[in-house]
Amino acid sequence: MSDYNFLMESRLSPEQFAVVGLFSRLAAELGLNLYLVGGAVRDLTYGQQVVRDLDFIVEGPIQRLLRSLPQADARKPVRPAPEIAPPGLEYQEVNERVGSAELLFSSGVRAEIAMCRNEFYARPGQRPEVSPAAVFEDLKRRDFAINAMAVSLHPNSRGLLLDPTNGAGDIERHEIRALHSRSFLDDPLRIYRLLRLGLRLDFKPDERTQRWLDIAWEEKSWQNLDQDQQSRELAAILHEDQPGRVFKMLAERKILGGLDKKLSSSRLNYDQFARIRSAMQNAPSADPFLLNFHCLVAKLGGEHKQRLAKRLIGEAKAIKLALGLERDAKKLDRLLSSSKAHLPSQVYILLSPQPRPLLFFLLAFTKRAKVQNRIKSFLFKFPQIQARLPRAELQGLGVKPGPEFERIIARVFELQLDGKLKLPQQITKQMRELAGIKEPPPPPPAPPPAKKKKEPLPAPSPAGRKGKKGAEAAAARASAEPGKEAASAHVANIPAAPPAKTSGKAGAKPIEAPPKAAAVPHKPEPKAKPIQPAKPAKQGRAGKSSPEGKPAVKARKPNKPAPKPAMKAKKR
Repeated sequence: MSDYNFLMESRLSPEQFAVVGLFSRLAAELGLNLYLVGGAVRDLTYGQQVVRDLDFIVEGPIQRLLRSLPQADARKPVRPAPEIAPPGLEYQEVNERVGSAELLFSSGVRAEIAMCRNEFYARPGQRPEVSPAAVFEDLKRRDFAINAMAVSLHPNSRGLLLDPTNGAGDIERHEIRALHSRSFLDDPLRIYRLLRLGLRLDFKPDERTQRWLDIAWEEKSWQNLDQDQQSRELAAILHEDQPGRVFKMLAERKILGGLDKKLSSSRLNYDQFARIRSAMQNAPSADPFLLNFHCLVAKLGGEHKQRLAKRLIGEAKAIKLALGLERDAKKLDRLLSSSKAHLPSQVYILLSPQPRPLLFFLLAFTKRAKVQNRIKSFLFKFPQIQARLPRAELQGLGVKPGPEFERIIARVFELQLDGKLKLPQQITKQMRELAGIKEPPPPPPAPPPAKKKKEPLPAPSPAGRKGKKGAEAAAARASAEPGKEAASAHVANIPAAPPAKTSGKAGAKPIEAPPKAAAVPHKPEPKAKPIQPAKPAKQGRAGKSSPEGKPAVKARKPNKPAPKPAMKAKKR
């Protein structure tokens, strides 16, 4: 079984989850049993990433709960903030007959709350008679099993699923199953709802539901809708992701006139619905209702536009925005393409007070790439920079939250948008300047490292003083007198004689230790005779060999100059 506490926390938007928490807390304080019901539970069970509707039911009157809701401050414009503020109520429309109310919160979340009731239809297509009931009776009187599930929001049973008609099984089988045979005859609006949900979820009616639908189709019960039912279904279609597909399907089945006769004769521009869907695909939490309404009434007359706007929108401020989208978009297009929006900070200041539906409408229909890029930066890039503003660091510098705090943060944000502040050190320095906080004095310079004293070089050895010849002489002396060194080492290793032991009696002579064997004197090793160079062998006579048997080699005599002939003595 699914964990609906986890599903609500992870699948609902932060604004929707805040509204659920607000209703849960107020109902617990008043002692009322509150349930999340209908399309929200169906979408959570099916695994939809976006939950469109928040429908609540309460066992008991809803007036006590409505009086406890906080009212929004109309003087403060709603702007995106890093943290989700507590939702305030901006608009509500109460239906006293059935005990329900439609609510719009300052965070943009729409919700409906109703008392648990039972309905009885006196005539097909007419308004039913309503009576209070328990939660299980309320679930069983609904249209389809996939919409007859509820999740408890009471603190003692929060997250408990109530599914008396096995709607979870129909979701697994991708089926839509009506709960009784007169479902489409009593409430013909369910014909449109079945077709719309089947197209969105890719579900098909089961065999018995299809038979009941064919019977209602033959009797043309879809023509019996009153104006309130028509308005509710048109508004539900305009909240769809692809309303153009729904309107096209209804037009092909020739039942679009059951919602409004003028719509059946007008040609809707289905491409405009597709362009709006493409512009809003990166903002799944945004509501395309007003933009889709503009596409629906684009080719209708002024009076008919006003009439449909009052029926479908209701709020005067939203009506003015929806009917003036095209005119306001042209003005904003000219401003964004001028030099007044040259810097990103100028774009932010220019677009911050503009309503979001106007921005998405201009994004969908402008032909200027420069304007599209600037709107995309404002919608998707600037909020990421805003979420990373160093608020905690500014508080750490000693600036308390307040007007001055917000002024500094706004200025830092503008400089970041324009690329003048990039590094954290630059941001911190700028915040100090804006807050009038002096820079801390630089730390004193570190003392220079102490110089190490030079250690004296070791005294040179005799070999080092005398050089190579001295080393050779020392080695010759060591080899010539090895006995002295060995003898001295032998004497040093002889242990000292132990002290003489005495007996315990007085006057006793000391006990002499046994004589040790006389130490054998160490004989010095014989001196090594130096190797004499071999004498050259005596030369024998020519032709005779040497004593070793090798022929003697007659040494060559050096060539001497021939003696000069002696001068003969003169005869006297």
